[in-house]
Parts: sequence; structure tokens; C-alpha cells
Amino acid sequence: MSIVPGPAPTVSLSATTPRAPTAARAPTSEDAPLALSGGPAASLTLTIEGFEEGSDEAAVLGWILARAFPKASELKGGREIVLAAVQNDWWRLEFAPKELKGDREIVLAAVQQYGDALRFASEELKADRSFMLAAVQIDGCVLRFASKELQADCEIVLAAVQNEGGALQYAPGELKADREIALAAVQNEGGALRFASKELQADCEIVLAAVQKYGDALEFVSEELKADREIVLAAVQKSGYALVFASEELKADRSFMLAAVQIDGYALWFASKELQADHEIVMAAVQNYVDALQYASKELKADREFMMAAVQNNGYALLYASKELKADREIVLAAVQKHGYALRFASKELKADREIVLAAVQNYGYALQHASEELKADRGVVLAAVQKHGDALRYASEELKADPFVKALARRDVKFTCEYLKNLGRLRPTVASEFEALADKIVEIAKYFPELEQEAQDASAQVHNPRNDNGTYSCAHKRDRNEFETEFNCE
Repeated sequence: MSIVPGPAPTVSLSATTPRAPTAARAPTSEDAPLALSGGPAASLTLTIEGFEEGSDEAAVLGWILARAFPKASELKGGREIVLAAVQNDWWRLEFAPKELKGDREIVLAAVQQYGDALRFASEELKADRSFMLAAVQIDGCVLRFASKELQADCEIVLAAVQNEGGALQYAPGELKADREIALAAVQNEGGALRFASKELQADCEIVLAAVQKYGDALEFVSEELKADREIVLAAVQKSGYALVFASEELKADRSFMLAAVQIDGYALWFASKELQADHEIVMAAVQNYVDALQYASKELKADREFMMAAVQNNGYALLYASKELKADREIVLAAVQKHGYALRFASKELKADREIVLAAVQNYGYALQHASEELKADRGVVLAAVQKHGDALRYASEELKADPFVKALARRDVKFTCEYLKNLGRLRPTVASEFEALADKIVEIAKYFPELEQEAQDASAQVHNPRNDNGTYSCAHKRDRNEFETEFNCE
């Protein structure tokens, strides 16, 4: 090893020979001769022979710190080398010389990146009060590495839980029962309630603070408070799933469950069997969250009057209707008029009903995908579909895909979208990446329009590789972005 010292260096690595250390063969001094040359503060270079170019720099430098500099603190600039190493990658602290694992600045630099780096610090540092106070303010969970004495220090534990509520688990029992500390913990992270003492899990103020932060913290609440309407409703405000932890009495309480499903329809899942068959409660749940209908009773899903009201609220509700009601012409028509996609859930016979399919594609052109083969060859139906969404042409019969008038309607929509995408990539490059899927889809659609293929490819390229040009927005930019996202979100 040749060493030419220099002042306060930084570190860079270069490698030239094709031999690399592997897990099967650890490097030796013969494998990796080392040259250290110094100069100005920013130019110290480590040249390592024996590692192939592209070797993981962290592994290389870790090996150097562990073997080449066993007493780095005695080397001029050695401390700066280690500091530079851990500032670049926290886990290099593991390879630092023992005396530098007790260096406050070096260890804090590693902890700034990742709290777990503190495991490699010296025991003296872990027992240093001022150091640990600074460390837990960076990452509260490093409290687990503190000495037993400091884990019982009120100020340090309070600072830790204010940074990371879950750090409460590393506090001793007496501090888990400390009201101020527990309240600070749950205000930071509601789930920290699990680590509080049993007495505090029955404390209304602490429990309410916890469930307002994290609804599912209701799991760790005392049995008495799981029957408290205010606390459980506060939990449901954050998560409908929290109701799974509520008392059975509340789940069977009609007025409570009506309030719960109005907050989150998903809560219907946990209602009593009787309330899952209650018209008012289920409808309130469906109006909040249509998929809550899956938790309704079988009888309600077969109730014609109820299901008619449900599909008029949201056509997608047809998915959960009984088999008989999916074949009910009036109900299916109401569903597809609300959302054409509901045609997917209709009976086979009604997918061949021209009036129903026409209503569906007029609402949502892509519903053509679920029409019968006969209606995919119906010129009037296909024209209605492509007029709504040009991309629906893909679902038409082969004959109609070649129909000049049908193609003209579809082409207009495709051409318009190409113009939109080109302008988007040129004038709004920061959001262009959000439209890459749409751009790819337009290229696929353009195969039906040879004269648009190049334009579609240009539009796609502009979105995938946006650039800033001077210019003004074309009329295409006046079209609402959400409209494009909705229209081309094909099922």
C-alpha cells in the first residue's frame, strides 16, 4: 500500500482489472493492491486493483474500511474518509473501525439515512443521553438501541414517540402507562395504542385520539369502549373495516348502523344479518358505496323494487342482482341507461336485445364489447358506439370495421385524440407521462386507419419523450382531461 496523505479528503473509486471478489472467495491484499493519493480537499482518490469495473462501491469501500484501514483514526484524513462513506451509504458504518463507531457525527450521519444504522454504534454512544436524545428526534424507533437506563428516561421516550408513535413498544412498562407519553404516541400513530397499558386502552381521551388517527386501532380498545357509539363512529370515519372490532350490540343497533353505513357503505359487511336485510340501511350503504350490495341479504338482491332503486342509483348494482333480475328487461334497461357498462351483467338474451344494447352504447361506447355477435354487426348500434367512443370500433364485426362511414366517425375521434396527445407532450411535458397508456392504445387503434398510423406514432413518441416548444394550445386542449381518461379507460 502506498499512501500520500492530503487534507480533509473526499473519496472516489476507480477500478480497472477484471477480477472481482465473490461470496465464494473473499478478497485478499494480493487481490486488491491499494493506492491512496492526496491533493486538494476535494480530490483524494482511492485506486483499487482487483475489483472489476461496476463492482458495488459500497461493498468495495466496506472492505477497505474493514481491512485496509484497521486504525483509520490514526491515518491523516481517515475520519473524513469514514464520514464520507457513511454519508453516502449508512450501512458502511458496520465496517468502520471500532473507535469511529463511537464518533457522534459519523453515527448521526448514518442515522439520518436509516435509523437501524444505530445498531453498529458503540455501547458508549447508546448510553449517551444527549446523543440518544438527538437520535430519537431523527427516528423515534432507534429507542430500541438505547441503553436500559435511557429507555426509561421520560424526556427521551417522549421525544421518541412524538417522532414515531410505535416507539412506545420499546419503553418500559411504567412509561407505557404514562398518560402524557401514551397520548403523544397515539396522536402521532393511532396504532401505537396496542403498546399502551390496559388502563390507558380504557381511557376515553386516549382511545378517541387513537381511532381518529387510525380507525383500526379500535382493535386494541377495552371491551367497554368497543360498545361506545362516539368512539366506534369516530373509528368508522377513518375506516369502515374498523367496525369488525365493535361490540355485537352495536352491530345490531339499527340507528347506529344507519349512521355507520352513511359514513362508509363498506360497514354493511359487519352489520347483523337482520340489518343486512333492512331496505333503508342497505340502500344507504349502496348510495355511499355500490359494492356494499354484495353484503346485502339474498332476499334483497332478489327484491325487484329494491333492485330497481339500486340500479337507478348506480347501474353497476346490476352485478349483484339475482339471476332472475339480470334477465328482467325493465331493470336491465334502467341499469344500462345509468351506466352502459352494466350490459356486461345482463342475461345472454338481453345482450341480444337491440333497444337495451343501443341504450348501453349510447351511454358508454365500449359496452359494444358485451353485445351479441348479431348486434356487433348492426350498423346502427355500431355507429352509436363509435360516435360515443371511436375506440369501440375494435368490437364491431369485421365487415363494419371496413365500413367507410363507421370508420369516418371513429377516425374523427382518433384523430382528435392524436392532436390532443401531441400538444400535451409538447406543451405540458410534466404531465405527459400520465397519458402513456392512452398513447399506446391510440397506436393500436390506428391500425384500422392507415392514413393515421404515422400521426398516432408521432403522438405516442411526443408523449413518451415530451419536449418543450414555444407555441399555443390548440383547440384540443380545451377538451377536459378527465373526459379523455374516462373515454379511453376500456374494459
